[in-house]
Amino acid sequence: MQDQQNSPADYKDIDVIVAGAGHNGLVASCYLAKAGLKTLVVEAHETAGGMTATNPMAPEAPDHMINEASIHASLFRLSPIAQELELETKYGLRQRRIDPCHVQLSQDGDESIGMWNDPRRTAEEIKYFSKKDAAAWMDLSNTIDRAMKIGLPLMNTNAHRPSPAAVLRTMGGAIRHARHIPAIVKLMTNSHAAALEEMFESDMVRACLLTGLPFMEFRSDLSSFCMIYLAALQSQGITMFEGGTGAFPKALIRCLEDHGGSVRTGAKIEEIIIKDGRAAGVRIAGGEEIFAKKGVVTAFSPKMVLNHLLPEGLLDHKTAVTAKHIPTASRGIADFKLNIALKGRIEPRRHSEWRRKRGWDADLRLPTLQWATYEQGIKAYEDCQRGEIPEIIAGLGQVTTAFDPSMAPEGHDTYWFWSGLVPFKPNIGWEKARDQISDMITKDSAKYYEGIEELEIARRPLAPPDIEKRFHAIDGSVYHVDPYVTRFGPGRPAFSLGGYKTPVPGLFLSGSGTHPSAGICGMPGRNSAMTAIKNMK
Repeated sequence: MQDQQNSPADYKDIDVIVAGAGHNGLVASCYLAKAGLKTLVVEAHETAGGMTATNPMAPEAPDHMINEASIHASLFRLSPIAQELELETKYGLRQRRIDPCHVQLSQDGDESIGMWNDPRRTAEEIKYFSKKDAAAWMDLSNTIDRAMKIGLPLMNTNAHRPSPAAVLRTMGGAIRHARHIPAIVKLMTNSHAAALEEMFESDMVRACLLTGLPFMEFRSDLSSFCMIYLAALQSQGITMFEGGTGAFPKALIRCLEDHGGSVRTGAKIEEIIIKDGRAAGVRIAGGEEIFAKKGVVTAFSPKMVLNHLLPEGLLDHKTAVTAKHIPTASRGIADFKLNIALKGRIEPRRHSEWRRKRGWDADLRLPTLQWATYEQGIKAYEDCQRGEIPEIIAGLGQVTTAFDPSMAPEGHDTYWFWSGLVPFKPNIGWEKARDQISDMITKDSAKYYEGIEELEIARRPLAPPDIEKRFHAIDGSVYHVDPYVTRFGPGRPAFSLGGYKTPVPGLFLSGSGTHPSAGICGMPGRNSAMTAIKNMK
C-alpha cells in the first residue's frame, strides 16, 4: 500500500528495505517479497514510479496526464520479468509495440524513413534514398543481432558472478555465431561517427542512428557500441504501456502487495543506518528510523548512496575514491525533457501525406519523430562541449495521446520531447537556457506538428537541475552513471562495485546505475534482488 500515515509499529519485523520506488526498486522488491522476505519500499516523492511516473500536469492542465520522464520500454521485453512476476496475466499490465518506433524526417522535403521492427521494411524505405545504404542496413542489422544473441544471457545475471547457465548460453552463442565475431569487434571498437560514415552515404540514414543515441562523444573510439539499441528494436520490438508509463509501477505495486510487501511514499532517506558493521535500516528526513533484519537495497543513484548516505569514514580509502569518481557529468552533454499540454490535436501532415502517396504505412502521430540531420547532430555535440546551445535541439518528439487518448480530454493531445544533446553547463546558465531551449523545441516542433504553438496550454521542462531535484539523480543524469562503454557490465557503476554487493555487509545497489543498463529495463532490479536473496539466505 502507498501510505504515508502508517505508524512506526507497522514497520516492525521488516526483512528488507528497498530505497527508491522507481521501476527497478519495485522490480527488486517484488522478487524479494516473492522469496518470502517482508519488504518495505521507501520513496522520497509523493508518487511511486521514479522516472516511470505518470502524473497530471497540474494546476494548469490537470486532465492532461504526462509521462514525466520515460515513455519507451526499450529493453524490458528482453527480460523474463513480465512472465516471472505475472504482470500481464495477473496484475493488469498492458503493453503494445510501437512499429515503426522511430521515424527520421527530412527537413527540406517531405520524405521520411521508418525504423521498423522488421529490418527488411526499414531497408525497403531506405532504398528510396540509397540502394547501397539499404544493403548496408541489413548488414548492420545482422551484425548487431548476432552481438545481442551472444551477449543477452549475461544481461540477465550478475556481471561479476554470472550464473553458469548464462555463461554456457553465451559460450554457445559465440560458437554458433563465430564467423560474425570479427564484424562485431570491428563495429563495437569503432567510433560512432566513423562507423556511420563508413557504412552509409545518405545523411538521412546516418541521422537515423545518431541523434537518438548520444552516449559518448560521437568521434571517440568505442562509441559505436550504442547502436546495440538496434538489436532491441529489431528483436522483441519497443513497447509502451497503456495508461501511461506509470501503469508499469502500478502493476508492480499490485504484485508487491499481493506478496505481503508495501510502499511508503513522501519519505526521503537521509542516511543508511549502520549497526554492528552492517546496513540495518534507514533514517528518514525528520529523524524517523526504520530497521530491516536482513539488509537494504538502494535503487537510485549509486553515487548518491556511496558518497552521501553512509556514515563518514565507513568505506575504505580505495572504495571511497572509486565512489567519488563515478562519472555523472563528464561528457559535456545532458538530457532535457519537455511535456506540452495542448487544447487540440496535432499531426505531421506534410510528411504523413508523402507517405500515403507512396503507399507507405505508419501513423506518424504514434512513433517518435526526429528531424535533426547527421551533420547537425555532430555539430550539436561540439557546441554542447563548449557550453553553447546548439542551433537545433536534436531529439525525439512524440504525441503520447496518439498511443493512449485517455491521457487527455477528448480531442486534446499531450506532446513529449526528449533531447540528449543540450549542454551540461550552458554558458548563459540554466535559468535562461531552460526557457530558450523550451522555446526552440516548440518552434522546431511546429515545423512538423502543425498548430502546436497555438494550441499550447502549459509546458513542463525538465533541465538537468530539475531532473536532479525531481528524481534525486546526481547532476541530473538519467543514466545515474555516464554511459561510457567502460561503465557497462562489471564496470557499472565501477569495477569494484559492479556485482550489486557493496563492501558494507547487507547493503546492495540497484537501479539504472547498475548492470546492465538504464532505460525501462527492470533487469538491474531483478539481478540485484537475486544477488541479495542469495546472500541473505
